[in-house]
Amino acid sequence: MRRFLVLTLIAVMAFSVISFAQAGTKSNPYRLILVPSTDVAVVASTGDAIAEALTRITGLEIQAFMTPDIPAAISEYSSAEGDVFGFLSTAAYLDAFVETLAVTGKQCDFPLISVRNGYIGYWTGYYVRRDSGINTFADLDGKVWGYPYPGSTSGYKVPAAELANAGITVGGTVETGSHNASLVALYNGDVDFITAFFSPPQAPIVLRQMGFQWEPGDDLELGIWNSTPADTWGETVGRITGDLAWYVKDVREAFLLDGTYPDVVEKIGIISLSSVIPNDGVSFVPDFPAADKATIVAAIKSFIATPAGNALFSNPSFYAWDNVQDTTDAIYDVYRQAKGYAVPER
Repeated sequence: MRRFLVLTLIAVMAFSVISFAQAGTKSNPYRLILVPSTDVAVVASTGDAIAEALTRITGLEIQAFMTPDIPAAISEYSSAEGDVFGFLSTAAYLDAFVETLAVTGKQCDFPLISVRNGYIGYWTGYYVRRDSGINTFADLDGKVWGYPYPGSTSGYKVPAAELANAGITVGGTVETGSHNASLVALYNGDVDFITAFFSPPQAPIVLRQMGFQWEPGDDLELGIWNSTPADTWGETVGRITGDLAWYVKDVREAFLLDGTYPDVVEKIGIISLSSVIPNDGVSFVPDFPAADKATIVAAIKSFIATPAGNALFSNPSFYAWDNVQDTTDAIYDVYRQAKGYAVPER
């Protein structure tokens, strides 16, 4: 009897070890966590396509999971058992890092940061209707503010702090659900201003080939809008095509590409930017198997460099990543300090 019990116990323990070792299989897939920051349906379908591609490249079973909101994404991280990675927004990742550390005593890993139009950082844009009479940051006082959701870094957290620090009291708020929905609300006149992500205008290819790109301090709508309507050159800005064209890369881009609001640049402008925010990227929960993590990181880097992969990642209704770059969690430390987060010990 004793021999039977011992053998049974050994079998159970062996099964447990084997089961744990089978992470990344059909019976125990790795979960790719997504957040609903832009077009939810597009994010979900694109995430599925990326997960399928990574599965094919790595031989590891990976399934995308579209979370309903930021708290759900954070919970996925803090409750994971070494089987979760994700494309979290900056604020979501920082909160997930804090909560996961509190629950597990271990730190998340952040090996890749996204690149958008040559930048590894982005900004909050303060958008208004051009006919609104709102021309400066101070003019936002008393106006109705549309924002995506409270967990959004560029859409809510950063501008909420900046508005408060400037002593600006808004006249009301509308939570729209996403950056794209915020722009729709502004376009339709449901709010007076919105806060959403801003990536700089992209210079014409002939200038990019010479190393030119937008820099902080340049006109916020350089090449896509001229603030002097009487200037006949300004009337053509944004309509030039071909090698001399400038390209909108902020929240308005998706509506130009799909033709929803072809006049969105003429109707909606930008009056101010926030301080720079490090981009989002690829993060992993504690205890994620090191070899599989390295395999997935390499697969993401190779896939995004292909035409098919870049088309998925760079979709402005997804996360608009043009590339990824090696990094570490420490890239967020300055931002942590600015926003009152504790800098973790490493």
